[in-house]
Amino acid sequence: MKREKTKSIGEAITAYVQESNLGEGLLQARICGMWDALTIGQIRLGDYTASRSFRDGVLRCKLKSSVVRAHLQTLLEDIRVQLNKQLGEDDIRQIKLT
Repeated sequence: MKREKTKSIGEAITAYVQESNLGEGLLQARICGMWDALTIGQIRLGDYTASRSFRDGVLRCKLKSSVVRAHLQTLLEDIRVQLNKQLGEDDIRQIKLT
């Protein structure tokens, strides 16, 4: 049996993700993980985040601390740019804190 059109493992995984419509969910998991790992000064955001979700370009984060929320309000655009830079894409259009 002769192989035709062999694929690398990366191509096979990419094709599977596209065929299974997993791309949006994987992107959401990646963005939420990046948010949790992000450190602003001595504040690790994952420690102060109760919940987070990403949909239609908007990252929504519910914070446990009003003090941290007030501090982050002035830094949201810088955080958005930093997260998009880590992604290598411009997927995050807005960050909303509650």
